[in-house]
Amino acid sequence: MNRNNIYMRLLLRMLLIIPLATALIKDAPATPYIKIDSSSAVKSLLGDALSKYKEKEYEQAAALLERALRIKPRHPILWYNLAGVRLTQGQMKRAANLAQKSNALAGTNKRYRRLRIRNWVLIARACESMEDGKKCVDEALKRAQALSQAW
Repeated sequence: MNRNNIYMRLLLRMLLIIPLATALIKDAPATPYIKIDSSSAVKSLLGDALSKYKEKEYEQAAALLERALRIKPRHPILWYNLAGVRLTQGQMKRAANLAQKSNALAGTNKRYRRLRIRNWVLIARACESMEDGKKCVDEALKRAQALSQAW
């Protein structure tokens, strides 16, 4: 299969899964950030990180999220937000690993089902540019779709 066919298949799959995931996440912001219920210090750091992200100061945004993670190291939403920053920076493998960590921390908690869908979509986007990306993208999209259908 030539490269154009692979990209066309990928595009079609993304066109199918992203609207589905977005429909399930009606309050999805334009940025990779999700609000959290946590201490005022973590909320403040997250707010500052969002400001830096909007100003395209991605490394400062990542540093602020890492500080928040030192306070709440097991918070899956913070890991997702950091994954989104790394994806924006083009650090695809790192972004995918951070999203996988977010999923691991979210576990099977129903409260985090939307987050897990977002993580799988983020992983699929990160895998697009990896060498063995097709298999990774297929698996991530399959998992995102399975979560969205289990809703």
